[in-house]
Amino acid sequence: MVRYVLRRLAWSVLVLFLITVITFVLSRVVPANPAAMVTGLGASTEQIQEVRRIMGLDRPLPVQYEEYMRGLTKLDFGKSIRTQRPVTDDLRVFLPATFELMIISFVVYVLIAIPLGMLSAVRTGSVVDFIIRGSSIVGSGVPVFWLALLLQLVFFARLGILPSGGRIGARAAAPPHLTGFFTIDSLAAGDTEMFLTVLKHLILPVTAIVISMLAVGVRLTRSSMLQELNQQYVRTARSKGLTERRILFGHVLRNALNPVISMFGIQLGYLLAWIILVETIFQWPGIGLYAYNSFQGLDYAPIMALTLVFSAFFVLVNLVTDLIYPLLDPRISI
Repeated sequence: MVRYVLRRLAWSVLVLFLITVITFVLSRVVPANPAAMVTGLGASTEQIQEVRRIMGLDRPLPVQYEEYMRGLTKLDFGKSIRTQRPVTDDLRVFLPATFELMIISFVVYVLIAIPLGMLSAVRTGSVVDFIIRGSSIVGSGVPVFWLALLLQLVFFARLGILPSGGRIGARAAAPPHLTGFFTIDSLAAGDTEMFLTVLKHLILPVTAIVISMLAVGVRLTRSSMLQELNQQYVRTARSKGLTERRILFGHVLRNALNPVISMFGIQLGYLLAWIILVETIFQWPGIGLYAYNSFQGLDYAPIMALTLVFSAFFVLVNLVTDLIYPLLDPRISI
């Protein structure tokens, strides 16, 4: 186990190193001039060149990369042109909002996808099976950005029962900072009204994310459950008089979860990409909206930092997913 983890960590470090090289080179070959954006439209050539010198963009690429890597060892991702703050400070501000949205969305997704997949497998060929599969496929076939806009149109513009975006109301003050998760911070402050407000603002973005992901989880859970239900040990358990509930939850589900957990890990990694669209549409002040604004402004330092953070998160999720396998099935060794 220890050797496997160390080997995976070594590969992860290599992958992240290659990502820094690729993103750094791409950021420098893109035909855009960050110095010109800093100085503004009316700047002279001399002013732009002076800013390039201050930003270090006039130095050879190997020297720039060496300085960038030296900064990474100190968790210094550079300074954002748009916010005029260190990128590390921006990440501390925006990451909690994104992680709160991601975690809540993913938990809701898992709690819905697995039971629906199990029900579809147990009732295979029935009307219930058809409805579950059909509705999940239709929902996932709709682009997440279109679904988000549709939810805003129906529940905000037409019905007026849910807010269109943001984490809290425009006039509301954020709860006292403890974790950066408004749900936890509001509960810790004993502010029930704020907690309910935060939940109302979470409903639409969470719904858009969950519906767009649902078909994969439901179909994979269903197929994995059906495969296990046809195994010999299920027939043996039934012949011994075990109840269907005990067979289903005590044996079949546990054995069926390995491929499901693997897919959930992959989806959790890709969720960071969807977050950019969802946060932009719902004006959720997280890392997705920060990334969108950085891309629009060709703000190199945040773009490179976000690429590295997203990649590190994806690598970590895959490592954790692999380590969960033996816990679910002792027959698997790593």
